Amino acid sequence: MILIKCSNTAIIMNMKISIEKLKLVRPYENPKNTNLELDANWKIEYKKISSNSFGYICHLKMEGEFSISLIVEGIVEFEENINIILDNISQTILDRLFQILVNMINLTKETHIKLDINDIRDSSQVKIPAYKVAS
Repeated sequence: MILIKCSNTAIIMNMKISIEKLKLVRPYENPKNTNLELDANWKIEYKKISSNSFGYICHLKMEGEFSISLIVEGIVEFEENINIILDNISQTILDRLFQILVNMINLTKETHIKLDINDIRDSSQVKIPAYKVAS
């Protein structure tokens, strides 16, 4: 649910934001510095699908020590007919995409796994332990 303010009154509008496609392009190596300053450029394009829904494509590009590109396609659906997308809806989508971006970076970072060669009895089978890389 999103709260939309119009002058002195507040209108409560229920909406559903879904993601259909996601593309992440990130550098091969992780940055050595844990405190990064990145410039974020973004745009969201909308296309009306029906009286109560819009398709969207969001382009998010981060430049700096750790350049990343994220493209997301999805749908915004409302309970009632709507003709325009307000700025706070775009901000809601953008905020959610930043959360997704952080999770995807954690999921795609390199992990190191140690194998004990002495425990391998059959050279055709190698057991690799599973590690949790993100929560």
